[in-house]
Amino acid sequence: MHADTIFTGGTIHTMDPARPRASALAVAGETILALGEDAEIERLAGPSTRRIALGGRTLVPGFNDSHVHLWK
Repeated sequence: MHADTIFTGGTIHTMDPARPRASALAVAGETILALGEDAEIERLAGPSTRRIALGGRTLVPGFNDSHVHLWK
C-alpha cells in the first residue's frame, strides 16, 4: 500500500514514551501507516503521493485544537 501523504524532515512528537520522536510520517486516508526516519518512510511513497517537507518544523499527530499552549 502506498501512502497518500508523507511528511519528512521534521520533529514528530509521537506521545509514545518508548519512541518519543521521529522525523517522518506516512498517512493513507485517515490512518497513520508508519512513523520513522525519512528514508524508511519515503519507501512508502507512490507516484501520486503528496510529499510535505517539514523543514525542521514540529508535527503533533492527532492534535486538533483552535486554542492551545504547547510546553516542553
